[in-house]
Amino acid sequence: MQALWNLDKTSLKEWANFVKQNEDKELPKRRRHRNVRRKDIDLSKGEIWRVLIGCQVTTQQRSGPGSAAHTFMQSKSPTLSLTECRKSRSVSQLVQAECRGAGLRRGTIIGENLSRIFDYLESGGWKQLQEQLDTLVSNTSLAKERKVVEYILESKKFPGLGQKQARNFIQWLGLSRYEIPLDSRVMKKMKEMGATFVPRSSSLIDETVYVFVQDVLQKIAQSLEIYPCELDACIFASFDEDSDDDVDQY
Repeated sequence: MQALWNLDKTSLKEWANFVKQNEDKELPKRRRHRNVRRKDIDLSKGEIWRVLIGCQVTTQQRSGPGSAAHTFMQSKSPTLSLTECRKSRSVSQLVQAECRGAGLRRGTIIGENLSRIFDYLESGGWKQLQEQLDTLVSNTSLAKERKVVEYILESKKFPGLGQKQARNFIQWLGLSRYEIPLDSRVMKKMKEMGATFVPRSSSLIDETVYVFVQDVLQKIAQSLEIYPCELDACIFASFDEDSDDDVDQY
């Protein structure tokens, strides 16, 4: 037994109009610049560490302009500096203190997660992670991106990076075009566009459900001759460009 999506011409026309209405907003333009045209990609250890932090602090809390997460990611917090973290006696305590000072929720969990990730990377994990990311630099594909996501999820070395944030991580770095982070806003947009079945956003922690939903968005993007990362950007930008919660602006 297999569940399948059925895309008719009317639905695709509505999606095409939707993309046209949103493709010139700032977020879609940034996404084309980095993820499609591969401009300004930085895979230094320092930038990778900063993005890993971003994935943690934007989980289960707002991240748009004016939010605590947005302010923190644009600050000079020592947590955002790999060099400063290397000098710290305890990355966990440093992160927790900085989260409290920034008014961020989940500081204890974020501190513990980042401490475990830091210990893994500094004990030899940088090489394996960078080798995985390097496979996406010059010529990415759905299969390549899925393999990197599976590495992040299955290695158990990146606590806090689940189905959504594992994909958010590679998208934020500018490396992915096909694997996209899904959340309640994507589910809401699918309902607005007439999808007859939309699972609860809470069920996206299940890989089968996540891939099933992502599959239809990839099919829509393919039909419109754009990349899924561009469709994703249009969806997020459509809610309110001025309070855009997308993180790859930081």
